[in-house]
Amino acid sequence: MPQRPFPDPDRPYFTPSKRVAGDWSAHIATTLDRTAALLAGLTAEQWDSPSKCEGWSVRDVAGHLTWRLGSPTSTLLRDASRGVIRNGLRVDSYLDDVAKREGAAPTDELVARIRAIAAEKVVSPNRAGISELTEAVVHTYDMTEALGLRIRLSPRSTSAVALVRTRVPLTSAASLAKRNRLRATDARWQIGDKGPVLEATAARIVLRLFGREVTLDEQPSQTT
Repeated sequence: MPQRPFPDPDRPYFTPSKRVAGDWSAHIATTLDRTAALLAGLTAEQWDSPSKCEGWSVRDVAGHLTWRLGSPTSTLLRDASRGVIRNGLRVDSYLDDVAKREGAAPTDELVARIRAIAAEKVVSPNRAGISELTEAVVHTYDMTEALGLRIRLSPRSTSAVALVRTRVPLTSAASLAKRNRLRATDARWQIGDKGPVLEATAARIVLRLFGREVTLDEQPSQTT
């Protein structure tokens, strides 16, 4: 399905709502539907390319999404407790094993599973909070930015994910937002109300806030 054009570059910037708790099932479903549509068109080489999530290929990230968003809570808790113990209490090592295991599935199966999760979120919005939306948005961008592809996600979704990250105390994300105004030029949202303006697409701002190696463009003439 063709996507609508990105927002008008002359549209005013908006400040995201501070209320992020609640049901994000529709936003998660839309994000996953668009992600699946993009993944369906990838070549074998693109599937095996590195993503922005260090150490994971695009297929690893897709595998992580199917496990993290598609598994029942009981399964997640059971598998995580056992897996972390097997990996010497190293959570990152366990998550790496799961991503590579799930990502080894045929690519058409990964796409189908992501679409099925999207459909399930609409009719049964369990585990559809901001943490699940964050998983969907950040990891979608991990894949698209690494491949140099563009995807249109809801400005409300991306701004909420970015805002929540900046609220985590004593993190580089919180420090960045405190000292700068972050402007998503395509989604037209802004976080922060003082300091130099840092502009980039929503994808690049979100990934930067989550520790990925991306740069933001400073606009020195727009300081306060």
